[in-house]
Amino acid sequence: MMTSSPASRSQLYYQPKKHPLLSVLLFFVMLGLFRSIGHIPIFIGYVAGAAGLVWLGLNRRITKQFLPTYLLVIWGALSAVNSGLGFTNYLQLLLVVGGVGIAEIIARTEPEELARGISRYWVWPILIVTGIEFIFFALDMGQRTRVINESVTAGLLNETTWSLPRLMGSMGGSAYSATMLGALACFCWVEQRKRTAAILAIVSLFMVSRGPLIALLVALMFQAFREQKISRWGATALLGVCIGFPLMIWQLEQSLSWEQQIFLIQISSSRFLHYLSFLDFGLENPIFGIGYSNWRGVYEEYFWGDGFQYLLESNNVGLIREAHNLMLDVFGELGVVGWLLAAWQVATMGFIAIRGDARHGAMFVYTTTCFLFLSGFSSWSFWFTNGVLLGHHQRQRARAQESKSTRQGMR
Repeated sequence: MMTSSPASRSQLYYQPKKHPLLSVLLFFVMLGLFRSIGHIPIFIGYVAGAAGLVWLGLNRRITKQFLPTYLLVIWGALSAVNSGLGFTNYLQLLLVVGGVGIAEIIARTEPEELARGISRYWVWPILIVTGIEFIFFALDMGQRTRVINESVTAGLLNETTWSLPRLMGSMGGSAYSATMLGALACFCWVEQRKRTAAILAIVSLFMVSRGPLIALLVALMFQAFREQKISRWGATALLGVCIGFPLMIWQLEQSLSWEQQIFLIQISSSRFLHYLSFLDFGLENPIFGIGYSNWRGVYEEYFWGDGFQYLLESNNVGLIREAHNLMLDVFGELGVVGWLLAAWQVATMGFIAIRGDARHGAMFVYTTTCFLFLSGFSSWSFWFTNGVLLGHHQRQRARAQESKSTRQGMR
C-alpha cells in the first residue's frame, strides 16, 4: 500500500483544493480591502475575518508556522480575564484568529489565479474608491490634507506651512490604505502583473503617508538586489529592528533629554508620544499588559494624569491614538509574554520570506517597514502577506522534496 510523504501531503494541502467553499471564502477575504470610504465606515472588510474563521473551522488543523499567534490569542484571553474586560475585547482577539484563517486561504490559492483576480477585478473598486476620495477632496470634505509646517522642516522651507492633498482610501486611514495597496503592488509585480502593480503603487502615493513611502523605497532596493547577500542582510536587520523596537524606544527614553523627546514628538506627528505611552503601559504591567484592544480607556486616564500638558493640548482627544507600532502595541497590551510571542511569529515569517529564492521578500520587507509605523495584529494586510509567504514556502518545500525523491528513485 502506497503512502504519501509528509512533503507530498503538504503540497496537496497548499495547492488549490476542490473545496466548494474555497472560491466563495476567497471572495469574502478580498472584501477585506474595504472597511470604509474615507472615514465613512461601511464595515465590509470585517467579513474577511469571518471567512477566515469559517475556513479554520472546516479544516480543523493548526499550521505550525502560525502556532505563535494561537498562543498569543490564548494569552490575550488570559489578559482580558485578568483585566476584567468585556465582550468587545474578546471579539478583537477572535479577529486575530480570523486573520490566521485569511492567511490560510491565501496560502492555498494559486498565486497566478490570485494575481489575475486582483488585476482583472479588484483593482477597479479600488480605483472607484480613489475617485470618490478625489471628489471628497474637491468638495473640501474632511481632513484630506497633510500639513508640513516649520516644526517639521526645522526652517529648511523658510518656516512656511505646506499643505498636500491626502486621500484616506478604503481601510479607515491613509497609512493602512497605503500599506494594503503597496503590499498588493509588490505581490502583483512578482506575479508579472506589472501594470496593475504600477497602478496600485501610484494610488498609494496619494495617501501621502510617510511609513508606506519609506517602505516602498526599501522594497524596491530589496528587489533590485534580491540575488545578492546584502539584500538578505538588510532584511534580517529590518526584522531585528521590528522585533526589538520596544527595546529601542526604552533606550531612547533613557538617553534623550525631555526637550529632545518633545522635539521627536513634534516632528513625528505625536507618534513618539504614543511609543513612550505604550512602552510605559507594558513596563507598568509587564505580565499581562493592559489588555488587548484596551488602549483607549487606559490612555485617557494616563494621558491626562501623567504630565503631557506640555503639549498645551491636554483636552485634545485627537491625540489619543494606538501605538503606531506593531510590537509596541502588543507589548503595551499583552506584556512581555505577548511581545515574545509576537516576535516569534514575525521572525518565523521573516526567515521564510528571505531564505530560498526570496520570491516575495520585497513584499515582506514592505509590510514589515509599514508596521514599524502602524498597529494592528489583526490587520488584513499583515495576514495577506503572511498567506502569500506561507503558500510559496510550502510549495517550494514540496517541490524540493519531490525532486529529491525523484533523484533517489533514479538511482
